[in-house]
Parts: sequence; C-alpha cells; structure tokens
Amino acid sequence: MTSTAKRIAEEASFKAFLNSYLREVNAGQFINREELSSKQAENLLSEPYVLMLNLPHQSLRLAVEITYKSLVGRHSFGDVIIKYSGHSSGWKKEEKLAAMVTLIQELHIDSKVKLGQNGELLLRIIDSYETMAHIIDQRMKEGEALYRADQTFIEAEQSLLYGHWLHPTPKSRQGMPWWQHKTYSPEMCGKFQLHYFKVNRSFLLSCSEGSEDAISLIHEELKKEYRDLSIDEDFPLIPMHPLQAQWLLEQPSIKKALKERIIINVGLLGADFTATSSIRTVYNCTSKWMYKFSIPVKVTNSLRVNKTKELVAGKTMAKLVRELPLLKKYSAFKFIKDPAFLTVQLPGLKESGFEMIIRENPFHVGEDRGITTVAALVQDPLPGCQSKLYKLIKKLSMSESRDLATVSFNWFKKYVDKTLIPLMDLYDSYGIALEAHQQNSVIDVSTGYPETYFYRDNQGYYLSNLYKNRLIYMEPELVESPELFYREEVIQERFIYYLLMNHLFSIINRFGTDGLLAEEMLILYLKEQLVDLHDRYNGAGHRLVAKLLSEEKLALKANLLTRFHDVDELTAKLEQAVYTTIENPFHSNSMRGEVLCATNTSIPI
Repeated sequence: MTSTAKRIAEEASFKAFLNSYLREVNAGQFINREELSSKQAENLLSEPYVLMLNLPHQSLRLAVEITYKSLVGRHSFGDVIIKYSGHSSGWKKEEKLAAMVTLIQELHIDSKVKLGQNGELLLRIIDSYETMAHIIDQRMKEGEALYRADQTFIEAEQSLLYGHWLHPTPKSRQGMPWWQHKTYSPEMCGKFQLHYFKVNRSFLLSCSEGSEDAISLIHEELKKEYRDLSIDEDFPLIPMHPLQAQWLLEQPSIKKALKERIIINVGLLGADFTATSSIRTVYNCTSKWMYKFSIPVKVTNSLRVNKTKELVAGKTMAKLVRELPLLKKYSAFKFIKDPAFLTVQLPGLKESGFEMIIRENPFHVGEDRGITTVAALVQDPLPGCQSKLYKLIKKLSMSESRDLATVSFNWFKKYVDKTLIPLMDLYDSYGIALEAHQQNSVIDVSTGYPETYFYRDNQGYYLSNLYKNRLIYMEPELVESPELFYREEVIQERFIYYLLMNHLFSIINRFGTDGLLAEEMLILYLKEQLVDLHDRYNGAGHRLVAKLLSEEKLALKANLLTRFHDVDELTAKLEQAVYTTIENPFHSNSMRGEVLCATNTSIPI
C-alpha cells in the first residue's frame, strides 16, 4: 500500500470523524488565526480560521485549521496542532490519526467508560481507515474517471471511496477480512456467482405481488444461463450471497437440515453478479432483478440482516405505491420496488438466514448510463480531481454558455422540484415518509440536469398512525405490517434527518465546497420553498414544515455516539439509533453565519 493512499485515507477519516465529534460531542470554538494567544501556534498554522478544542480530562488543547467552514456542518480541515496545558513545551504538530485517538480517549473519560472495557469506536475507526486506504490504493490510478458525468449505474455505485458523509467510521466492515473485500466490496469491482441451495418446497415461504412467485422469477433468470436446466419443482433452487452461504453452512440448524436432506448444498451457479453500494444488494446489468441478501457483516452501525417482517412489508409497500395517484402527477418520481421475497422456514426459528428480497432492476444494460446515487454525486474527489457534481455543472455551463453560478442555481432548483416537493407531497397527502438519504436516493443525470428521482429501500418506510385507516383501506395487507406505522413525532424527527440533513444538505455542501454557490443562498432558497409548502399543505406535511420553520433545534442522528455505545440501530427498539440536537438553519435566528453544531462550548485560548 502506498504512503499516498494512507495519507488520503487519514485525511478523509479525520474529516468524517471530527465533523461527527463537533456535531455530537463538543462544538469547540471557531476563531480567527490572529486571535491565537500563542505566536508559536499562529506560526504553525496558515489558514485564516482555526477550530479550538479543549480536552480538560487530559489537560490538552487541539487547534485545527479550517479550510472550509460550512453552514450545514461539514467543514474541511487542514493541519492539527496540540498543546499540553501548563507544560512549557508549547504547541506541536499532531498526526490526524493520533488526534482521533486522543478525542476518543476524552470521550471515554467523560463517559466514565474505560477504553479497555468498550473499545468499539476505536476498533471501527481503525478498521474504516484501513479499508479506505486499501480501496484508495486500488482505485486512485483511475483519477478523474471515478467522477465521470456519464458513469453507468454500477460504476457510480462502486465509486464511493470515502463513504457516508455523516458517519465517523464510513468504511467499517466488521466480519469481512481483506481478502474477501477484493471480491465482495463494491469499490473493488469484483464479480462473483451466487451460491445455490436446493430446498424442500414445503419449507419455503415464497411470495410476490404479481402472478409469478419468487421461485419462478429466480428460475427464469437461471434459465438464461442454462437453457437445458432441469429443475425439481419439489426442491427449487435458491440463491444466496456467497458470504451468507459460508455463514449458513456453519449454523447448527442448517447442518441439521442438510443432514435430513431438507436442504441440499449445490454451490456456485449462474451469471456473475457484483455488489452495489450497500454491499449486500447484488446487480447484473442483463438481469431483470437485483437480489438483496443478509450478510454476516456489520457495516457502519448495523449487522446487515433481512427480517421476515421486512420481506412482507416490502412486498406490501410495492403493491401500495404502484397505485398511488400522486405518481401520475410526478412522473419523474419513481420507486424501485421490492415485489417478491422468499425464505426457508425451519422449526423454532423466526429467521433462518435465507431471507432474500427480489428488487426491480430499472438500470439494465442500455438504460444504465448517467444514473448515480446521490452519495456518489456529492462525495469528495481525490486530491487534484473535481467532484462529479462540479463536472456536471461545468459541462452544462460550457454547452449553454452560461456562468457556473447561474447553472448551479438552476440545477439546484430543478433538483428540489424532483426530490423535496414530491417527497413532501407524499407525506402530506398519504402520511408516507421515506428514508430518503444519500444512498437510498438515485438520480438520472444523463442530460446533466436531474431528470428522474428513484427511491430504493424496503426498510425505509414510515407510515403515520394518523393516516392508518386510509392506508389500510388502500392496501388491506398493511394490517400484517403494523411495525410500519409510527407516531407523527418520530416520523418528523426521522424524515427531517434523512431528507434534509443527510440528503439535501449534502448537495448544498458540495456546491459550497466546490466554490459554485454559497451554502447560505441555497439554504435561503430551500426555506422559501418550505414556506410555500407550509401555505399549501393542510395535513402531516403542514405540521412537519411548521416544525422546520419554528423550532430552534432539530434532531440529528448521532452516528458517533451510536458507534461509541455499540448500538445496532436495525435491531434496537423502534430501530432507533442515538439522536442528539443541532441548531436549525431554517430558524430565523440561525442565519447569522454560525456553523451547525450540537453544543456551543466556549474554550479559553
């Protein structure tokens, strides 16, 4: 591994971690470099703005250069210096990995949890950094090609070198050794066959919203590869992700089923698939379907496991959204549905590990060019490269003979029309909120501008209790999925976080970081749109927007604290991770140039 890859990974890891730390733990103090009381410290730093962090439990102070100060809470950083309070040695340069360890130690001391008792966060930081460095080392030679405006769907899915912008350990993959990354990590672009089992049909639960069941859909795909394939209808062939197959073969319940010939291990079959950005959903450009599996890997906060109730809910929601009148109004707003599922049901087990989801693939060959996940659109580029969003804007600017700022503003307005407006209308009209974060949001930018928005994720539906009777009337099978319904207060919290803080703020930050438009201008435009929606709505959307415009603080998913306390958000009660609050940028008192942060701690210099 090259030293360059390590340095880039360290910079990216520090940026992800420190921004999380500022939002969730200690906001520090932003000052002008000239305000530093130490001439030595001033000489060690060159940027005009400095972040000061006081770590009283260790008698330490950190000073961090600010190379970009963000209104939406995603700053960029330069050098770090450190000083032991009361020591005559003064300030000295500090490595960023060492600075992260120091901040984690302060968090442990403050929470009275010894590092040796729960080192989960530190372990995941190191794991994420190492994974990121390996990925960068393998992909950095591609340079600008990683951010091409005309990438295919899968090229964009596999271009995320740095990962989640709001997570302190964006590339942590607990349970996947490095030799498996080369095949199964999306960034490594590996291809692999699926592992098949034959299963006694009487032990299978196979459902579909259409006329064909899940088993038939799978067999049709297999027959594309094996025209003369003979399938025993009493023992259908069931695919698994190879990682999950390895795990299954070690489980006592599966060993027993194999011995009793309920399950027969067949092995690798069929066409090659490749991982999308979620790792566990796999894609083949000629297949009608994508498959979403459980895998024995803890990605960022959670072990990625399909639950039986999620299989049922996904199929039910596919039926519901297919008939929504709202979709006729917004033809450029689409769901990537999960219309079928299957699993093996074994005695005494709620889930056997065979739970799999069959997902529509609208991006097969010929229809996959210019399709990108939002995460790929807004990710930081490698040093010396330009972001994908910048490339889109620059190309449009040249073709239209208009300046970058004008094109950028028009692009953002179109984006809001394609995303915020239909998503909010859906909630106001039907009480349906979507977990529309960066990775669940896919955009067609084949013309340069946002043309179509696609939403994916059967685990990301929040239905309002206040609309329950109406929704059940529209789709009676919702009676079988009561876990989809939430109190309005919970939905407001989640919807605001995923749609605004995670998703739209990432677009705003990219425009600002790239020097295309000031973040403040885009926040003000977004606020104008919210005011218009508030006046137009009279249901759940009206109350949500009222909250957005009036409350001084908003709930923020605290990924660092979730990781620190080792909470698996997908298995916690109500699937809730740890949440904190931040300043609301839409509140009238918030637009004064302050940064978004969780606390407001003053620190002596």
